Amino acid sequence: MLAVIAIAPDLDLLVGEHRGISHSIGAALLAGLAVWIVTRRSWWALAAFAAWTSHVALDWMSNDTRPPIGVMALWPFTQAYYKAAFEIFPAVSRRYWLAEFWIYNLKALCVEVIVLGPIALLAIRGRRRDRGPMTDDR
Repeated sequence: MLAVIAIAPDLDLLVGEHRGISHSIGAALLAGLAVWIVTRRSWWALAAFAAWTSHVALDWMSNDTRPPIGVMALWPFTQAYYKAAFEIFPAVSRRYWLAEFWIYNLKALCVEVIVLGPIALLAIRGRRRDRGPMTDDR
């Protein structure tokens, strides 16, 4: 469920407003609030907020070629767009009809797996350690 929440900011692609309000701390707070309303659990609300915020942070560190450049990270406090001075993640192509589409996106996928894979594995390993050995009772 947290992975779905982390991907949710990109639903703005459906309405053509990519990297706007949905890519902000305000949207992350709203996501956390929605989860808290449904679950009444602070832990899950914080986890949802962190998942949403992780998407904003990762997009902030990625290549952006379409104006406005960056993400509207601090909405509702400002509507300014912010972009990191460095890029970790390469550009992806949405132009599937071009031959370069597969090359660009395969490169981007490899970088994302190399950078984020170890972090995901550590998180999974840490979660398993917290729960102890898996049994049929869980």
